[in-house]
Amino acid sequence: MPTLTGRQLITVTIIALLSLPATSEESQPPAEPSPAQQKSLLSSIRQYAEQYVDNLPNFICEQVTRQFEAGKKPKHWRQGDTLTARLVYNGGREERTLEYVNNRPVGSRAQIWHRPLITEGEFGMLMERVFNSLPDTGFSWSGWQPSGNGWLAAFDYEVDKQHSTLSLTLGDLAKAVVPYRGSIYADPATGAIWRITSNPTDIPAELRTKSISTVIDYAPVTIGGRSYVLPSQATVTLVTPSNNIRNDIEFTGFRKFETESRITYSPDGTSSPK
Repeated sequence: MPTLTGRQLITVTIIALLSLPATSEESQPPAEPSPAQQKSLLSSIRQYAEQYVDNLPNFICEQVTRQFEAGKKPKHWRQGDTLTARLVYNGGREERTLEYVNNRPVGSRAQIWHRPLITEGEFGMLMERVFNSLPDTGFSWSGWQPSGNGWLAAFDYEVDKQHSTLSLTLGDLAKAVVPYRGSIYADPATGAIWRITSNPTDIPAELRTKSISTVIDYAPVTIGGRSYVLPSQATVTLVTPSNNIRNDIEFTGFRKFETESRITYSPDGTSSPK
């Protein structure tokens, strides 16, 4: 299956659109911001994005990935395996350890499960890549998106192949840097990004991929007594000439990461910390 790679390890981060909470039917969106107001909004969003990774704490959480396939036409999705991994975010790096397959512990024996897609990079990497690739002129106003009791400012963006750091690979058979486009949805008061999307374009035929779409939704999470905005759920969708593949991903159980100590015993009965 194809995988996506950036300047760091990014194996397919492909997310299908998830619905934001709707406002009441009587609520009306704000007026369209003027060009000067749009520029101010983008400046606030860019500042948030540039500081996002540096402001994240070290943490541990659970990543639950539910796999689905639908054949050539995505009308009837068949559920496959459910993979539960322990995700450690430490010093800006993500490390996943698969612990359960279909709620059964992964033992030392080799086990077989279906892994059509593997996802990494939800924690700021897509956000960082977009804003590092584009000046403010690379974004265009899209409109207001209802969310909770307010509205999010939506901007579309497009990264051409010359400035793209996103590459799509098909095992050892083919690899290509591809352009991509998408949207960002942010709080107009703080610049906080609550959703980001990405859709690679002009995918070479040798990669055997018809389309890819990416959306990551964020939510407030409390870690160590402080509130952070972190990925909450995502859906991964890949369309090939012969199949539709989807991963529904959920991030739960966030808690502070601290160095863990283990005690191991040597054959002579003495103990040593590790």
